Amino acid sequence: MNEEIKERIAGKVEVVVERVEFIEEHLSWEILRDRILRKAIYKEFQEAVEAAADVCAMLRRSLNSSAKDDYSNIEFLVERGVLGQRRGLGEKLKEANGLRNRLIHGYEGVNDEIACCAIKELVEDLRDFSVVVLEWTSDLKERF
Repeated sequence: MNEEIKERIAGKVEVVVERVEFIEEHLSWEILRDRILRKAIYKEFQEAVEAAADVCAMLRRSLNSSAKDDYSNIEFLVERGVLGQRRGLGEKLKEANGLRNRLIHGYEGVNDEIACCAIKELVEDLRDFSVVVLEWTSDLKERF
């Protein structure tokens, strides 16, 4: 993996971390009563998940495979051991992507209470994803 790709990945990881920090700072049951805060949290979550998906696509391409849809990219990285350092991380990323889709498209409506609980759980997984990716990319020189 060349340095330019590593820098792009690091930049996307930084987006994930910044969004996660905002969510952690502002996520409370208050969002159930405050539409503006709720929409802000949903938008930050959406951007964090999209940045994570971009990272997955870049990592897949760096392993000489064409990037595909978000779920396939995650599966590929789990199978290759990139995301296997933390058990269940791949499934949590897929869950985050599904929640992102539901929030954006409003499939069958959104239960804000359930969404709030899910976001609270998944931001920790997004933070873990960031750590795993940065560790994996920094270890590349030792592997190859």
